Amino acid sequence: MESGRDGGEVNGDVKETPSSVVKNSKSEEPRDERQQQHVTNMGKQNDEDLDEGAQERMLQGDDGNAKITEKDNIEVKFISENGDVKIDIEPSKDTLVGMSKEELMKFANDPFWVRLRWALFIFFWLLWIGMLAGAIAIVVIAPKCAAPEPKKFWEESPIIQLDIIDSPTNDLKGLELVLSDLKDRHIKAISLSSIVKEDADGTTEDFKALESKLGNISDLENLIKAATEKDQQIFLELDPNHSSVEHPWFKRSVEKEDPYTSYYVWADGGKERQNPPNNWLNVYGESAWEWNEQRGQYYLHQFNKSQPDLNYNNPAMVKEFGDILIHWLKLGISGFRLANTSFLTEDPDLRDEHPSLLPVERNNYQSLVHVYTRNRPENVAILTKWQEIVRNETDGKGLFALQDDISADILQVYNEKKAIIDLPQSSHFLTTANASINATVLRRSISQWLRITSWPAWDLNGKQQSLKHRMPNVADSFTLMTMLLPGTPILRLDDVMSLKDTFATLSNARRGLTFLHGSTTFRVINETVFVYARVRSGNPGYLVAYQTGNESAIIDLSEIPQISEEITVVACSPNYIRDPEVR
Repeated sequence: MESGRDGGEVNGDVKETPSSVVKNSKSEEPRDERQQQHVTNMGKQNDEDLDEGAQERMLQGDDGNAKITEKDNIEVKFISENGDVKIDIEPSKDTLVGMSKEELMKFANDPFWVRLRWALFIFFWLLWIGMLAGAIAIVVIAPKCAAPEPKKFWEESPIIQLDIIDSPTNDLKGLELVLSDLKDRHIKAISLSSIVKEDADGTTEDFKALESKLGNISDLENLIKAATEKDQQIFLELDPNHSSVEHPWFKRSVEKEDPYTSYYVWADGGKERQNPPNNWLNVYGESAWEWNEQRGQYYLHQFNKSQPDLNYNNPAMVKEFGDILIHWLKLGISGFRLANTSFLTEDPDLRDEHPSLLPVERNNYQSLVHVYTRNRPENVAILTKWQEIVRNETDGKGLFALQDDISADILQVYNEKKAIIDLPQSSHFLTTANASINATVLRRSISQWLRITSWPAWDLNGKQQSLKHRMPNVADSFTLMTMLLPGTPILRLDDVMSLKDTFATLSNARRGLTFLHGSTTFRVINETVFVYARVRSGNPGYLVAYQTGNESAIIDLSEIPQISEEITVVACSPNYIRDPEVR
């Protein structure tokens, strides 16, 4: 809206500003009158009064100045345009203003708000305590990642077979002198062989008695005590399949004296009295039956005729041998390695064996399929009873193992309901190996058996020629190669004594989590080098390389996963040539 030109001129000029408020000066009273009338006229349109509400928006102040009221939140702007004054009337913008201190205190002291604040305060702390308790409960109660099952001492340590010939004095007292050397090599498991009373052929005459020339029971107890003081345990090797013909049991069985009458397998002759009951052969390809004139019957012997088979189809015989195990366990023996357990039971009906399809001679043991004399299902129940005896007498820590190889299918039968056999072995490729064994055979044989059982025994000697006799030049290297395989090496004393510190280093490494619970990767490099790596996250890894060839070899390990760029040689065989650039 514009006013008349005369009323809008002040000294013929108005100062231009973007936004201003007109303010009168006291020294120019005539002009004040004109301005007052001008302001009054601005409340009219065509000389007619506007409504009173609008007119009240501009009032004369006490000091004669124009006053803009704040009624209805209207904002008035005076803008100069070409000597005239333009007035814009706009609604003022609302602004948020906080409460005054007095208003705030009024609400603060209000009983309703006081109670609400206390309620929220208490609720907050109750909620906080509840969340804390819940977090603690989750940590304590929630299922945790299962820790790896701890290994037994005979899994952590190699097992060393001790024979009486290893004693400097050829008796049990002399074996005490060997214990310190074994402890220096971190060996905790010792297997004693040939200490029970035997005949001239080495067959057991008494399962509960010691060979007299070795010492007495007190000497054995002292040996066990000395081993225990060195954190070592002693096992006993027994053959439950047969006894000597000189055993008191057999003599009483010949006389049909109860309860020994059926302690052995007796049978009448065939259709003709002097013919064996059936076609069964012993392991040497001869008839498995021998005539006893005094009793007037045949007795079974799957080995030599001086070694009659015990009758484990007879429950009394099963219990008898269980009592033998208890006898030795009470003396401090920590477990057993049993031999020839595949021959424990036979077909009670004595049926003929079926011929095999192998192209062998008629009197060869392999000419028959021995389904009636070997690995019979009845063996499982017998071994289970004996294993339970060992577990009960040793608080579950004792060893119950076999000295012989076991096939994968038989092991599956044995362990169908629960694991019966500790350290199952299939070491024929090791016990018959010579220096010409190649890397591919090693990898295939080892990896195949590890797929059957996670912790086997690796028997390097067996019952035939020892490792030192079969491969004298590389026996030490072969022994060290097996030390970090998953499983337990079965070694003889001379396998470890020549290696000294090297063997001790690897034997000590078997205590670590990498060995006990790590993964294993196998490789064959350059066709002659058998390599395996043991790795566990967060722990040092180990790599073992065994050269089966006769020449030196440079190998590339980059294809093996999780191998560090830097490798430290911690142990090597005597014939290893160290590269000065290798740390």
